[in-house]
Amino acid sequence: MITTTKSHLAPPIAILPDLMSRPEGINFSVAVAVKGFGKLKIRPIQLDDEEEMIAFHQRLSKESIYLRYFEFLGLDERTSHDRLIRICKNTVESYAIVMESAATPHRPESILAVGRISTTDKPYVATFDTLIVTEKNELHLAKVLIKQLVKLAQAFGFQTLTTELLVADHDTLNLCRGLGFSSHSLLEDGLVRVTQEL
Repeated sequence: MITTTKSHLAPPIAILPDLMSRPEGINFSVAVAVKGFGKLKIRPIQLDDEEEMIAFHQRLSKESIYLRYFEFLGLDERTSHDRLIRICKNTVESYAIVMESAATPHRPESILAVGRISTTDKPYVATFDTLIVTEKNELHLAKVLIKQLVKLAQAFGFQTLTTELLVADHDTLNLCRGLGFSSHSLLEDGLVRVTQEL
């Protein structure tokens, strides 16, 4: 099961860099080929994604939800209008992207993964999280999505990208290590912090 969790670092108070800036040298909407899924699009999240996000959350397993949020959140809570309005909007502190399949004559566009980078109280340090649909090839989605988050963090001017994962989240830990992240166990919390210097 591939998912990453929300960070337990302190709430952001130092807004540096500004995630609403538009740095040069980065494509905010890109087409990617993902094994098992074909050609997909990665783009910034937007307010009119609410209906797609509801359908996306309906495709998540209980395990994915627990590994992402460290608790079981019901569908109604995860897809409430107030919450979706908040998370479907990028701000100076938080920037999210979605990975979606293309529309066909018989099927609308469908969000398959969501990734986010967020500022912290430490200048030039960002956290990230991802949430991936529960499918047999989800590891391939996670790999491409995390690579794109690393590129975004670099483009925005961050020097460090990090997150905290449950020790039991073996797939994500191994994936992050394979992508160049170092790991440090936080035994008192049952967590592992993964970090990459950009």
